[in-house]
Amino acid sequence: MDVAGKVVLVTGGGGGIGAGIAEAFAEQGAKVAVTDINLDFARAEAERIGRGTIALAHDVTSPESWAEVKAAVEAQVGPVDVLCNNAGISIPFRPMEEITLEQFDRVMAINVRGVFLGCTLFMPEMKARRSGHIVNTSSVNGQLPHGTFAVYSASKFAVSALSESIRQELEPFGVGVSILYPGLTRSRMSEGQMDKLPEEMQRAIAGKMMEPVWLGRAVVRAVENNALHIVTHPDHKAALEARMAALYASFGEPAQPGFSGGRIEV
Repeated sequence: MDVAGKVVLVTGGGGGIGAGIAEAFAEQGAKVAVTDINLDFARAEAERIGRGTIALAHDVTSPESWAEVKAAVEAQVGPVDVLCNNAGISIPFRPMEEITLEQFDRVMAINVRGVFLGCTLFMPEMKARRSGHIVNTSSVNGQLPHGTFAVYSASKFAVSALSESIRQELEPFGVGVSILYPGLTRSRMSEGQMDKLPEEMQRAIAGKMMEPVWLGRAVVRAVENNALHIVTHPDHKAALEARMAALYASFGEPAQPGFSGGRIEV
């Protein structure tokens, strides 16, 4: 897909990775809308990016808010060609038994329900047009679970699985799907995770944060080439290989002797 002139909607665009994605699409001549639960953040990024970028308030957990955003984008710049479901939150590192039900529900509502609502709102018309692209932001933790980060990891695994599934559904209609797996990137969320760390450690981690616009440019390339996976931090490859090796090593004889059911294609 040539993104020049296309309408791109980026959720969670009031800073960090979302703002980087929006900036990268604007660089290539796309018409960009950024949304955020905090309208002031969205407006600030839209003004910084320029190039006609518009800003809208958006609660990604609300179907009504999604409908309002869709109508506003269509009225101001046209039907959405590229949907970037980027809005997400994290919670502090701690053992899972210390996570409250309210924290769990909020992470799942924003990180998973928000993606579901965005996809199901725009998928039908993309299929009808036989064009379009969806980018869902997962995380390195959407392939590499992390102790003391169980709930966040679970939400990002859900995004990865949902995305691969709908890619299969949408491919016959000419609609693409990509998954972004960010590592440590400069954002309010990443910097907020460090609040209680020693100052020296905070400085060391801050020095290893990737700048968001580079992730955005990787997203643009993926949309242009209809790539499924967007890996921006390749230093995690060895850990993923070790995880997959442990999984592959568990394949042996079937639990039921002589069983040969095979895979069923639906």
